[in-house]
Amino acid sequence: MARTHDDRSAGFTLIELMIVVAIVGVLASIAIPSFQNYQLTAKRAEAFANLSAIGKAQKAYFAEFNDFVAIAAEPSGALGGAPLPTKRDGTSIDAAFADIGWVPEGDVFFDYDTATAGDPLAGGCTCTEGCFTASAYGNLDGDAALSVLVYAHPDVAGDFCGSGLLNQSPPLNAGARVFDQVARVITADDF
Repeated sequence: MARTHDDRSAGFTLIELMIVVAIVGVLASIAIPSFQNYQLTAKRAEAFANLSAIGKAQKAYFAEFNDFVAIAAEPSGALGGAPLPTKRDGTSIDAAFADIGWVPEGDVFFDYDTATAGDPLAGGCTCTEGCFTASAYGNLDGDAALSVLVYAHPDVAGDFCGSGLLNQSPPLNAGARVFDQVARVITADDF
């Protein structure tokens, strides 16, 4: 008795499998960089949340003591130390920011500082009192450029402090400085 079964319908040919592998490879080459950017953006959200909390804590401290507190970059411990692209122990931040009552939730990717009129750190201040700039410095992608985010609170005249590490001014939005909210310094690295 002759077989009527067609061997070709039993599975995929090598060419069909290679086409599927090529399609999966193209999709992966598109999806992986996008996924990495989503991861870096999520890690950068730490700085937005922490700077907002630092801004509120500084204002609460000012309401009670009529002064803002200058704090050197932590957890690096000194200005000029570039942050690493990995999470670091945040316990040194707990001590540094204890005066204003702010503590980060867990370990951090970013270094944080606060420049004031009384102590502009390495930055410069155009105000004489009643202003501060809290800054976050990160290097999530591990390149040589730092990502900088700032929360600048001006004095009544609109004068401000630059960021402590790089003396960055608060960024512009439609020609006006961005004050009392977290903003990313566009001239710095994205991540």
